[in-house]
Amino acid sequence: MSAPTRTRDPAARSVAFAFLGSRLLVWVVGAVSFRSFPLAGDAPRNGGDVTRAWGALGDTLAAPAVRWDASWYLDIARHGYRREAIEPAFFPLYSVLVRGLGEITRSEILAAVAISLAAFAASLVLLHRLTTLELGADVAGRTVVLLAFFPTALFFSAVYTEALFLLLELGAFYAARRGRWAWAGALGALGSATRNTGWLLAPVLLVLYLYGPRGDREPEVPGATGLRPRYALRRDVLWIAVVPVGLFAYLAYMQIHFGDWLAPYHAQDYFHRTFDGPFSALWQGGEKAWDGVRDILGGDGPFGPAARKIALFLVACGALGACVGVIRRLPAAYGAFALISIVPALSFPYPPGPLASSLRYLVVVFPLFMWLGLRLTDRRAYVATVAAFAVMLAYCAGMFSTWHFVA
Repeated sequence: MSAPTRTRDPAARSVAFAFLGSRLLVWVVGAVSFRSFPLAGDAPRNGGDVTRAWGALGDTLAAPAVRWDASWYLDIARHGYRREAIEPAFFPLYSVLVRGLGEITRSEILAAVAISLAAFAASLVLLHRLTTLELGADVAGRTVVLLAFFPTALFFSAVYTEALFLLLELGAFYAARRGRWAWAGALGALGSATRNTGWLLAPVLLVLYLYGPRGDREPEVPGATGLRPRYALRRDVLWIAVVPVGLFAYLAYMQIHFGDWLAPYHAQDYFHRTFDGPFSALWQGGEKAWDGVRDILGGDGPFGPAARKIALFLVACGALGACVGVIRRLPAAYGAFALISIVPALSFPYPPGPLASSLRYLVVVFPLFMWLGLRLTDRRAYVATVAAFAVMLAYCAGMFSTWHFVA
């Protein structure tokens, strides 16, 4: 009985450190920043109507979680979809769960934070198991820590969909990896009802089905090379077609509710995001970063905004480089998932800041962190990377809590 215990302990320690360490950092820095530093512009001293009844202590505790888009998710949970020009952009599953749990907790905020935290903890467990399958336990331990301390990982405990979406995509991927295709399809369908890119998991699961690795059966053509599939099609492949059902159900509801089945996409006009070509946000972000370099060298502008432009561009380039690494070093399905996730994130620029929100979209692309965990075999390099991530996470948590736009 002692051997299995020793096997599980490192995994439990890695997941516990990743979860507790990162969330403690986010909450302590966020709460202290809220009480100690000026808020951005004319931002309210609380989260608006959602926290006003809690008083000063409640506002402080809610500061690291209830900002920006959180208000939309909470409003939908309380009142349903009312503002056709904006709210359909926020997919429904998270708010539905918040409303359901809120009936028990008597607080939508408590319900939302509990859902995010529980989903994040479960995600770390699944990520560790999936990475162990592909790359071994040592890499898995590093992977969960790197993900948890990534600068925009603050959203995993905020009233946002990041944690829930990460759990559902990992759950679908892990189920498919073990050959449980009905579970993969069902979890993928829930993911497509959580985020507008959730349906993209369907072609990724098809790649996993055809090329593996899979735990349910041996390949029919084990020596297949190139584009030739290693696994033959069987009836269970039809479960993959279930993935877009969550999206179709939401679009049908929009047709019934607003008379516009494309309302979730029309609502993007409110956020002024347009497709300007593949990786257009990256190129435009590079121009902004260069402007930031000139501002710093010439002393023509404040250092903070210029440094953020540069940092956004560098991290986005790093993510793109990691995607190449995933394609080269991990099974094909992981590379497909990384590529199909990164291209939209870097192709819809936001005019004031082309890369705005891109790092929040990238934090759920888990193969990037698997590759990084694989690369950081030198302990000093790994510790230095985690430390750098933690510093940037603390900075982002403080900025977010004081109503500065992070992502």
